[in-house]
Amino acid sequence: MSFSGIYGHEKQIAILQKAIVQKRVGHAYMFSGINSIGKKTLAREFAKALNCELVENLHDACDKCSSCLKIGHANHPDMIFIEADGQFIRINAIREIQEQMKFKPSCGKWRAVIIDAADKMNDQAANALLKTLEEPSSSNILILISPRPYSMPATIMSRCRHMRFNPLPAATVTRFLMEQKGMDTEKAGLLAGLSGGSIGTALELDEEDIAGFRAEIMQLLANAKKDDPISLLNLASFSGQDKKKIKQGLDIINSCFRDALIFKETRRKEMLINRDKTSFIDALSQKLSGEQILRNIFLIEKSWETIEQNVNKTLTLETMAFKLNI
Repeated sequence: MSFSGIYGHEKQIAILQKAIVQKRVGHAYMFSGINSIGKKTLAREFAKALNCELVENLHDACDKCSSCLKIGHANHPDMIFIEADGQFIRINAIREIQEQMKFKPSCGKWRAVIIDAADKMNDQAANALLKTLEEPSSSNILILISPRPYSMPATIMSRCRHMRFNPLPAATVTRFLMEQKGMDTEKAGLLAGLSGGSIGTALELDEEDIAGFRAEIMQLLANAKKDDPISLLNLASFSGQDKKKIKQGLDIINSCFRDALIFKETRRKEMLINRDKTSFIDALSQKLSGEQILRNIFLIEKSWETIEQNVNKTLTLETMAFKLNI
């Protein structure tokens, strides 16, 4: 892969390519955005382009030279990945790279250190890294990756070039799944719609048989009635206490109301995430007003925000279920 093989993030790629061509590469970058949208992939390809041995290729990796192949096979001595050891990235990991950064790269033009989930650095590790950022050494580049940059010390953030990564458009995720995984349009569109703009999440959903889980959720939603408390409690208990399943279930319910609103306004089946469930979506769109659907979407999104703050999951979901217009 090279920059040209990455799906989406055209603006970020253009900025990095310009820095390479103009020889104005920063000593530290922060790549922030939701999980599994390509931040680590782009960081690796950036390092690959910096070290590419093809002289006439100024802005991308050739994917053929010795350096590109080594990085592609994860055995380049100047390509270093740091990840959390348990819950945290500890000071020993930072000290180790500090020792390496005292010397010139072993065989490449640049030594690239990629710190994944950099927000997991404990206080000692963060303070040690700050010293490195304050006294940057030549031929070394640090790339910090985090979905939660706001939780990191401002002193570290101020010393990095911050690049924000937005969720990918559903069309881009769909194209990836069709071109790289050979999926049909319907399946790719469903996974893309439920992925939240993350290719990694779409692939994960495919492995977990999201179609079966979706069918179960839709049945609970179809059975839910305002005058039937048991049916509402069943809808609220679709996932037990598993936070990941809760997120997936809420995304599915949200996609149903999102589709209902779109179908109510446009009657265009091709715009739906759940195209194979058009009759169910049509029934929702006819049963509820646009205002009611919008309120449902707000309630679902608010419920997830509440759960993310570690509020009681069962109570939050039950409250949501009893407030939904259904």
